[in-house]
Parts: sequence; structure tokens; C-alpha cells
Amino acid sequence: MIKLVQNEINLEIELPFFANKQYLESKSNTYGWFVSDNLILPFIVFKELMFKRLVFTTEVIQIKNSSIQEEKYFLNEVINFIKINNLCDFIHKPQPSAVFRTYPDNCNAFTWGTYKIDIEPNFENMLKKLNKSQRNYVRKALREEVQIERTDNFDKIYSFCNETLSRQKIPLLICREEFQKQYDTFHPNNMFMFKAIYKNEIQGSLVVFIDKTNAYAEYAGSALSPKHGSLKLLHLTAMQYLSKNHNIQSYDFIGAIPDIIEGSKEAGIQKFKKEFGAQIYEGYQFSFIVNPIKYFLFNLCLKLSFMMRRIKYVDPVERYKKLSKSGLKVT
Repeated sequence: MIKLVQNEINLEIELPFFANKQYLESKSNTYGWFVSDNLILPFIVFKELMFKRLVFTTEVIQIKNSSIQEEKYFLNEVINFIKINNLCDFIHKPQPSAVFRTYPDNCNAFTWGTYKIDIEPNFENMLKKLNKSQRNYVRKALREEVQIERTDNFDKIYSFCNETLSRQKIPLLICREEFQKQYDTFHPNNMFMFKAIYKNEIQGSLVVFIDKTNAYAEYAGSALSPKHGSLKLLHLTAMQYLSKNHNIQSYDFIGAIPDIIEGSKEAGIQKFKKEFGAQIYEGYQFSFIVNPIKYFLFNLCLKLSFMMRRIKYVDPVERYKKLSKSGLKVT
């Protein structure tokens, strides 16, 4: 038996960052948690025109150790609850950091993963996890006085990250209003911004969220041709700072295609993450159509909106499937 909890949730466990009330509020006015005796699943609902789109912000959170079969039953109950109570027109793909152990019946499931690494205050120990050539690039960047700085320059970091996304031809940019709200809510306690500087020019930027023990590299930006080693140094310095000053133990690079095809830009980004010694955690994500007509109309409106701006819209999941050797097919 599940229940829907909205506005407030009182639990004895510490919720991860993307499941806490303040974060959900920063994304949408409509949010909540599906709760059973053993499991929790946070969500937000976006209301646009006549459409309601639900997004899960994390994987299923365990209050008590639960089997995969129990989690699957829970997800099926969540889907039934959503359908009966008409909470949305469709369940969109979850946020990139969410990696589920299983998925509900009759959904559009696909494989997904994320790279994570344990971090510590000792910079040299973390540097040793890189291969020799990458270590040399980082040390050269240090010798040539690449500076890593914390910053509160909201506008500069926001613009730099979005410029990077535009250059990569990613159509869905960071929403300024949402970024502003997150900055106002979480900075400087749970949101940190870093930048790498070389010869007075920004080489890279990084926006990290934290909870009690975990860090999440939510947004990142890069110069067109960054100084060799500067971006690795940026992440390593952020890891060291968060571990030393906030007792953070794990660093999540957020989102990965488990069997990515080599040679693509996205494969290069994943290689960058892996080179820190990060391990991939594999599982699933899924979507579910509640109202087929509204789902069709939503996608039509979305494509027309981008077409009017002379941008070709490609569904993110379809783009990921083309980058996957298996097409993200579940077995």
C-alpha cells in the first residue's frame, strides 16, 4: 500500500539532495513523495498549457533494505496510483542522476548509469587515480598557474555553462529562472560554483550540489579549447574542497550511457569522467504514457516551438539510444 505525501515529509532517514523538499520546490510548485513502509520515490510535476508532465528526481530510496521484486511491485503501485488519480499525462524520463534497480511493467524502459567516485581531502591520493599522462597535464597546469577559484558570480557561471551547451548543439538550455531560484535557495550551503582561470580567461566552470555525504556535479562549462589539465584540476580541486570542508565522501558526475559508442563527443565526456578512477553504476530509467493523445500533442507543440526558432528538436532518450551500442535496450 502506497500513499502520496505532499508539502511535508517526516522520516527518520536523511533524504538525498534531489529528494529533499527545498530542491523539489526549486523545480516546481507541484511535488511530492510516493511512500510505502519501506520505499520512497520523490517527484515533480511540470504544468505547461494543457499538459502535465511528471518527473522522478531520484531512483527509489530505501527506508529499509528491500528486494528488487519489492521495488518493482512498488513502482507498479505508483503507476496505478498516478493513473487512477490522473496526476499527469505522461511520466517523462527521470533526472540524469537517477539510476533505478528495476522498472515497472508496460513502460518504456532503457538502460542508464552514472559515474561515481569516492573522494578524500588528500589531493595527491586522488591525483594518483589518473593515468600518468593525465597526471602530468594536471601538474603542468599547476606549474603554469592555472587557478581554481570558488565564485559567487551567478551571471557569469550561468552564461558560461549555457554557452557550452549551445556550442554542443544541445537544444534544452539551463532555465535562468530555475538557476536563479536554486542559487537563492542553496548557495552557499548546498550549492558551490568553481571556475578554472588561465591568463585571466575562464577555462572551465562547475556547479555542484551537496547533501550530507554526496556531491553532484550538476552543471559544467568549458572553453572552446581549454588549457590542458585545467578541467581535471577543476574537478579535483572541487573534490578536495568538498571532502575537506564539508565531509563529502562521494562525487557523482551525473548520467552515463553504459555501452556508449566510441568516437562521439559524448563518449569523450564519459571518458573524461572515467579517467578520474570513477566507477559506473548501471541500472535503468523509464517513461510511461498515461494519456496518449496529450502525449502526442505535447511532443508536436514542443517540436513546433523549436522549429519556430529554427532548431531541430530531438528527444533526449532517442539521442542517447543512437549513441548506445545496444540502443539502450533492456534484456
